[in-house]
Amino acid sequence: MAVILTNKKVRFDYHILESYQAGLSLSGAMVKLVRSGRVQIVGNYVINQKGELFIIGFGNDSLRENIKLLLKKKEVGEIRGKILEKGLSCTVLNIKTVGRWLKAEIAIVKGKKNFDKRETIKKRDLDREESRLEY
Repeated sequence: MAVILTNKKVRFDYHILESYQAGLSLSGAMVKLVRSGRVQIVGNYVINQKGELFIIGFGNDSLRENIKLLLKKKEVGEIRGKILEKGLSCTVLNIKTVGRWLKAEIAIVKGKKNFDKRETIKKRDLDREESRLEY
């Protein structure tokens, strides 16, 4: 299980409530782009269309597609219900390989306020200082 792409901005901007692992329905050209790491996942989000979940804006500058997520019906229902709640959304955390398959880790997230972001920065700086003192 090797992580190919990560969306670091999600962990800074959002509180992660729940995460799911979903398969991706990709074309051959898109698989090549993903495996080479030439795809951007920053700013992507998951929507519900006709009972199915799609990642919006997946790809690079020249090729943007809406990618269907492959999940069980129970998981789709859970995610769809949470997306409809006020203040919650669903986004992509990372893309990884599991065996020969490409999987996306998606998460139900809630936006952070500015003071939460400042606390995250302070905590990260303190952890960095502690690790420097240990050496």
